[in-house]
Amino acid sequence: MNENIEIWIKQQFNGVNLGDKRLNNRTRIIARNMIKKPSASINRQSENWGQSKGAYRFFVSKKVSFQELIRPHTKLITNEANSVDVILAIQDTCYIGYDHHPSVEGLGHIGAKDTHGLILHNVLAVDPSLQNPRVIGVLDQWIHNRINIKDDEWKETKLWLDASKRIGIDVTKTKVVEVMDREGSVYSIIKNCLTLNHDFVIRAKSNRVVRTPFKHMLFDVCSKIEPAGHMEIDVQKKKGQIRRKAKLGVKYLPIEIPGPVGKRDESINCNLVQVVEIDPPKGQEPLSWFLLTSVEVKNYEDAIKIIEWYKYRWIIEEYHKCIKTGCKVESKQLKSAFRIENFLGIAAVIAVKLLQIRDLARIMPNKLAIEVIDPLSIKILQQYQGNTKNNLTIREYFISLAKLGGFLNRKSDGNPGWQTLWEGQQQLYWMVEGAKTIMSMKTYG
Repeated sequence: MNENIEIWIKQQFNGVNLGDKRLNNRTRIIARNMIKKPSASINRQSENWGQSKGAYRFFVSKKVSFQELIRPHTKLITNEANSVDVILAIQDTCYIGYDHHPSVEGLGHIGAKDTHGLILHNVLAVDPSLQNPRVIGVLDQWIHNRINIKDDEWKETKLWLDASKRIGIDVTKTKVVEVMDREGSVYSIIKNCLTLNHDFVIRAKSNRVVRTPFKHMLFDVCSKIEPAGHMEIDVQKKKGQIRRKAKLGVKYLPIEIPGPVGKRDESINCNLVQVVEIDPPKGQEPLSWFLLTSVEVKNYEDAIKIIEWYKYRWIIEEYHKCIKTGCKVESKQLKSAFRIENFLGIAAVIAVKLLQIRDLARIMPNKLAIEVIDPLSIKILQQYQGNTKNNLTIREYFISLAKLGGFLNRKSDGNPGWQTLWEGQQQLYWMVEGAKTIMSMKTYG
C-alpha cells in the first residue's frame, strides 16, 4: 500500500506548476504527509520541524493557488471519464465553518450572518456501470467566499450553473448525467444541463405546476396512477427516523415543466419518477422522492435505474465527510481564508483517496490482494491478527484492515466505511514503517 500511495501522489500532483520547483516539490511532500495522517495537525503530519515550517510557508505563499493545486487532478479525472460510456456528475455544495476560530481573517458568512467560513462546490465523477458505483474523482471544484458580497447579490444558483459549464467531458463519447438534490431543482439549472447536452436526475423541491398534458401540481400528478412495481431499501436510523426495510411503490410518467415568470413561452419536457413508501411504521413520515430526469423512462426497469442513480448521490455526502472529518479541515490552525484555500487544494484530492479505499473492497472483492497491495503490508497485518491464510482476497484484506480500525465484522454490520478503513490503514502504516526500520538496522548494523 505504501508504494501504491507514492505512485498515486505522483499521478495527482506531478502536474502542479506553481512557477517554482521548490514549491512544486513541497506540494508532493505535504500531500505524502497528509495521506499518512490526514486527520492530524499540520505539525503532526510533518516528519520534522523543517517540513512543518515548509508547509506553513507553502500555504501562505502568493505563488500557490487552490485552482492550480487541483488542476492536475481534475484534468486526470476528466480524461478518465472520457473513456467511460456513462458518467454520473454528482453536484453539491460543502459549507466549511470556522466560527470556533474567530481569529481567521478574510472569511465570509456561509449561512446565517453569524456563521463564517468557505463554500466549496464540488462535482464528483462516478461510474455507475459496475455492481457497486466506482468513484473516479473530482471533475470540478470551486471555492466561493461571500466576504465582499451582499445578501441581495448572493445567487447560489450561479455556483451550480458555472460548475456544469466547467465539466469538460466530451459528450459525443460519454453520456453525462448530472445528479443533484433539491438545490438543483431550478428551471435555469435544468435548462442549462440540456443546453450543454447533459442529462439530469434531480430531486424536485417545490410543488410546481406541470402539464401532463393538462395542468397539475407536481406532487399530485401521479396520485391516480398505479405503481409500475415495488422495491425495498434499507433505511438507516437517524433523527426522527427508525431503522427499517421500507417497501416502496414506483411510478413514472412524462411531464412538461413550464418556464418561470418572464419565460412563459418556454418549457422543458422530461420524465417524473415517483418513489413513495407503502405502509410506513406508525409515527414515521413515509419516504417520498419525486425525481425529474431527461433520461428515457419507458418501463419499470428504466425507472429503477433512475432511482439507483439518484441513490448514488449520497457518495458526495461521504466525500464531504472525508474532507471535514477525514482531513479535519475545520480544525487546522491557519490564520487566513487564503491559507485555508491552499490547504484545501491538497486535502480535497486526498479526500478522494479516502473514498476510493472503501470502493476497492466492493468493486473487486475476489481479486488477490497481493496484486494491488504491497506484500509487506499484507504479511504484517496477517501476523498481527494471527491470520495464516494464503492468498488473501482484496475483501479479506480490507476486512482485516477494518478490524484494525475497530470494525467488529458482525452479520448486521454490513461493509466497513472509509473512516474505519482509514483508521486501520493509519495503524498499519506505522507498523510497516517500524518493520522497515528494523530490517534496515539488521542490514546495516
